[in-house]
Amino acid sequence: MQDIAQLIGKEQVAKVVSQFYQAIRQHETLKEPFLIVADWPHHEEILTHFWWVTLGGERYLDYTYQVAPKHMQAGFTPALLVDWLALFEQTISQCLPADLATPWLERAHRIGKSLVLLHQFHADNQVAIDS
Repeated sequence: MQDIAQLIGKEQVAKVVSQFYQAIRQHETLKEPFLIVADWPHHEEILTHFWWVTLGGERYLDYTYQVAPKHMQAGFTPALLVDWLALFEQTISQCLPADLATPWLERAHRIGKSLVLLHQFHADNQVAIDS
């Protein structure tokens, strides 16, 4: 994967993250799952680092990401992902030119697909347990 982190820049990644999570807190369907966030500045710092590394930047925090467990704990559903991706695309398109927004959105969609598969796996296993 092309390292687009350097092209976007850490400051711009932080700006996208900040604007996005400000919008999340106002969003009709997305704000509720995020009520579990107690420390928004810390949350945004961690997510800025997550995206920086995901986009090819070097780690600068010693943090172990637990993407799937955190999303399941927050009540992730495929329907929420649709809203999340739409809002993320809107935010990122306001902050970045298309040549930088597109590869970032592609990564977000890949992560989303993984979360949907995990959600389906857990749902299928729950049905098997309940049967």
